[in-house]
This record gives sequence, C-alpha cells and structure tokens, in this order.
Amino acid sequence: MDWYMMNCELLATCSALGYLEGDVYHKEPDCLESVKDLIRYLRHEDETRDVRQQLGAAQILQNDLLPILVQYPQDKVLFDAVIRLMVNLTQPALLCFGKVPADATSRHHFLQVLSYLQAYKEAFASEKVFVVLSEKLYNLLQLDWEQRQEEDTLLIERILLLLRNVLHVPPDPAEEQGVDGDASVHDRVLWALHISGMDDLLKFLASAQVEQQWALHVLEIISLMFRDQNPEELAALGQGTAGAEHGEDTRELETLRQRELAEKRARALQRPSRHSRFGGSYVLQGLKSIGDRDVVFHKGLHNLKSYTHDLGKEPRRVPRHRQAAPESEPSRRSARNVRLFLRHFCQDFLEGCYNRLMLLVKDQLVREKAQQHDETYYLWATAFFMAFNRRHGFRPELVSETVGVRAFHFIEQNLTTYYEMALMDKKEATTWARR
Repeated sequence: MDWYMMNCELLATCSALGYLEGDVYHKEPDCLESVKDLIRYLRHEDETRDVRQQLGAAQILQNDLLPILVQYPQDKVLFDAVIRLMVNLTQPALLCFGKVPADATSRHHFLQVLSYLQAYKEAFASEKVFVVLSEKLYNLLQLDWEQRQEEDTLLIERILLLLRNVLHVPPDPAEEQGVDGDASVHDRVLWALHISGMDDLLKFLASAQVEQQWALHVLEIISLMFRDQNPEELAALGQGTAGAEHGEDTRELETLRQRELAEKRARALQRPSRHSRFGGSYVLQGLKSIGDRDVVFHKGLHNLKSYTHDLGKEPRRVPRHRQAAPESEPSRRSARNVRLFLRHFCQDFLEGCYNRLMLLVKDQLVREKAQQHDETYYLWATAFFMAFNRRHGFRPELVSETVGVRAFHFIEQNLTTYYEMALMDKKEATTWARR
C-alpha cells in the first residue's frame, strides 16, 4: 500500500502535520487539528483496518509523530493528543481484529497490521523517545494528589499503555535470525527504557502507596519485559566472572561440535549395500520376541542400535483434541548488558516491590476490578520471580505473599477453572491448556 493508494482526505491530513528537515521537525499551524482528525479517522475505520494500514504504510509514526513528541514536549495539548494517537496506532493486532482471522483475506490484513507494529517497535528503540516519556512521567508523578488533575491521571495511564503496546509487539522471525547474545529489537527497546530511567519509575509505581491504582499496568509491563527470559539463567548470571561464563559457552559449543563430528563419522561407517536383503540374519540372545524364542534380526549389524519392538509398526494417531498443547516460544538469550540490567531489576523488584504489588493485584482480581484474563500476569509473575528467588540465594521472606494459603487457594481455583474450560470449550482447548 503506497502513498498514491491513500485516501485523499487522509493524505491531506497527514501533509498538514509538518515536515522533517534534517534532524529538526517543523510543525504546521494546523498540526494539533490534524492529529485530532487522525484520531477521528481511526475511530471510524472499517473491519479491514484500512486507516491503520494506510498510516502504517505512510510511516506517519516514524516520520511525524515521534519527531513531534521529541521536539515539542512542552506543548501540553499537542503532546497529549500525540500520545492518544500513538496508543491507538500501537494497540495489538489481536485487539483490532478480535482474534486471528481464519479466512485468507482477513488474515492478510492482520499480518499487514502486525508488520507495521513491528516497524513501530523498531522506531521506539530510541533513547530520545524514552527520555521524553520518562521526564514527562516523572513530572506527573511529582504532583501530589491534590494538585493532580484528571488530565494528568489520564496522561499517566496513556504513557503506561503506550509502553505496554510497544513491548507487546511480537518479534519478526524473518528479521531476527541472529544467534543468542545478539541484541534484538526487543533488547534495544529494553536498553533505551533502562538508559532513560523508566525502569526506576516502574519500581516506584510498584512500591508507592499512593500509586496503587497502576498495579496491574505495571505488572503487565514487567511481564512483557521478561517475555523471552529464563529466570534460572538470569539468576545465575554474574555469579562468575565474564571470562568463566565465556569459557562455559565455549565448552558448550565444543561439545556440540564433537557430537556433530561423531554423528558424521557414524554416518560414514554406514556404507550402503547393493544387496541389502542379503545382509544376513542374527539372533539377539536374551531379547525375547512374541513367543519364548529370541528375536531374529534381519538387518545389518550397524542398524542394531536403533532396534525397537515398534520397528515397522504404524504409529498410533492421537486425536487433535487430545494432543498436548504446544510449548510456548522458547526463551532466547539476550545481549549480556540487557541481561545484567534485567537481573538487577529482578533483585530490586523482589526486595522492594514484589510482596506489596502481588497483594494489590490479587486483591483487584478477587474483587473483579481487573479485565478478563488479567490473572495470567499474576500467575506468570508468581512462577517467574519465585524461580528467580530459588536460584538467587533463596530468601523466602522476599516471596512470602505468594507462598501463603490464600495465594495457594487463588492459584488452585484458577487451575481448576482452566481445566474445566479446556474440557468444555473444545475450540479454545489449546489456549486454556497453555495457561
């Protein structure tokens, strides 16, 4: 979808935002009204999300909205409108379409929107953007509750939602095929978040008594930050020197190389025979067949290691609704500096925020103040941070909130619910089984 395929009114509105000259963005006099018009267009888009696709193809967020955000943070009304528009543009594709479409045409539109979201995430991997967002959020949190207006509270929520939307974008497997240790787009976003000080603001929101209304938002953002991480590996990081860890990686690589060479030599020894049916027959003493006699093996001795009683049998086909749920995406090893930052974040979070935040989140879930399925973030955090604590010194007092009887009862209730829903809702049984 190119510029010439855009709607004329949409094209005129985008042109009225401003223009980028070098590193300086010059906004037009009607910039604020144009942003509001784009918000209105998005509100009335059709089921194919045509407006969203046209704005993504035109790279409005990368070329206009982010430069406006960076260069005009002092314009409060314009900043608020740009944040509203970016929250709308970056919302997950599943929220736009409700579910992954089944028909080919709708799936094409879904994947197109997803590709634009991945481009947005790459544009957000910038320290300048996160510095502006962190400073704005810091200034808002400095206001006492008597001074804080409703617009300030809404802006705090929108900044947290924007951060959630950006971290929620899944990786593009075609673009990110690097080995473990390379910095992916998600790693670069996390590093920009860390450099700007946004991680400290998240820990403040999780621990401050007057900011408890943001508990679920903070927990959701933290779960997305650690989406690709393994808690045991994070906890073990830094306990040895960098040289020792590098040596361990080298030994692991050498072990894999030796295994590959051994398999190659074994394949070379298995010379193909022109007369495979005349390789002889052998009696395997001590291995009984169906009767009381020993097994007679009719193949070459080099195939003896792979012999089983199931050889030649048709495998039993398991019905689809009885198959085990596929595993989630495997964990990926991020760049070392990102993993060190996440490890320190885990330590600080456990020592100062974990028990209080988990108590608040469970209270909101029990009182049904949260949205549907938000309990999955609570269950994830319980599993992740308890595993990290076990591997990192094992201090039970840091996770006392999630080892009590009430927390156990809450988790057991949810597990029973998921099991019953997996039995009743056959079409979504796999989704329920993953929880």
